[in-house]
Amino acid sequence: MFDSKLVDRLRLAREALLLVSKGWSERSAVSRIALSDPQLQSEKSSARALVIEVVSRLDLLDRAIQTTFPDSKIDRKSLALFHLAAQLVLSENTYAKADLVRALRRISPEFERPRLEQLLGSLIANTAADTSKNMNETEREGIRTHNPPWWVSYCFYHFGRETGLKILSSQTRPRYIRVNPLRNRGRTSLPVELRRYSGQLIEADSGTYLLTGSPSVLAKYFELGLFQVQDLASYLAIKAASPTPGENVLDLCAAPGGKTATLAQLMKNQGRIISIDYSKNRMVSWSSETERLGVKIASSLIGDASNLGLNAQFDLVIVDPPCTGTGILDRNPRMKWHLSPKLVQKFALLQSSMLQESSRYTRPGGRILYCTCSLTLEENELVLSRFLTEHPDFETRPILEDHGSVGLRGQTNCRRFYPHRDRTAGYFIARLERSTQV
Repeated sequence: MFDSKLVDRLRLAREALLLVSKGWSERSAVSRIALSDPQLQSEKSSARALVIEVVSRLDLLDRAIQTTFPDSKIDRKSLALFHLAAQLVLSENTYAKADLVRALRRISPEFERPRLEQLLGSLIANTAADTSKNMNETEREGIRTHNPPWWVSYCFYHFGRETGLKILSSQTRPRYIRVNPLRNRGRTSLPVELRRYSGQLIEADSGTYLLTGSPSVLAKYFELGLFQVQDLASYLAIKAASPTPGENVLDLCAAPGGKTATLAQLMKNQGRIISIDYSKNRMVSWSSETERLGVKIASSLIGDASNLGLNAQFDLVIVDPPCTGTGILDRNPRMKWHLSPKLVQKFALLQSSMLQESSRYTRPGGRILYCTCSLTLEENELVLSRFLTEHPDFETRPILEDHGSVGLRGQTNCRRFYPHRDRTAGYFIARLERSTQV
């Protein structure tokens, strides 16, 4: 006898891990594989959690694999299987090891079996060598918290050892939903349809609720557009921008549409929003999301946010640029293994370029909302400081004083959010207002 659901889960996880190794996100990889085989649909949630666990611990899993197969080249497909096997054997799991081993054998092709058996034998016998004695503190904490050593050093240096360890050790943050007033007769209170789930919803801000149960129970109401899944910090960023009905708004890097929808909701579907993103595929998602949520005032453009070429000015410009994502590594752990100081600088240059471009389209007396889901200073306070030095006609304004923490490096009008402290994504938010005298 074997557990067919366990086999389906591992098969889905293995194929998704292969896609992740090719650059897919964990969520989209699982969805893509499940879509191709309806038999796997029921295991999507469990497989996604397993994939995230595997990718979060790649450093430890790679060490175990390399100890078993020193100096061996392992192709991506086999490596996905071996990562999965190492995670299942080395972690505390509700399944008996014998059941896991049987399921792993069932999803592996015959040609992979000899090396799989060798790896399983090594793991079960716990023969992997402990090399932590030869490491410095940064390397040891990197292994313990499953983070690249340079990121450990960065957090210790800029946030202090105690706070740094909390950032590095953050658990998965909670999920939030926002009631959509555009589908709820203009109200942000819980729709009648959702009140039966009020025991699973804790209000965090007006119309925004922390979800304590499974999002799957709300699936049919999601399709109706009664709510959107949005991190609290992401919503607070748009709230800080203070969009009002009738304004002209430029929304840069707008896909997949969550912030555009929030803008339209706060603007009561009155005014105009121009949403721009460089990716045609991502704008397909934007179109689907804004339609689901009843957005009527937004139109989309495919374009480069660092070189727009528009001939217009706006009351409000939203700049939510690409970033390293160091504030959302709990749900996107693959990103941390690609992080480097060079990549941080690369994003900082791009963000500066986008902020610079956005100033061209901000009318006198208008404002820019700048936000990232990154914790690095280079992508936040330092980008802002350079911009303010070069643009004396802009200055920051106090925002969200009841939420988050003050910005660093003297940027006290800005707000920072930390996953371990605020139960949100790691976020940076700043509002810049332009003088009426330009």
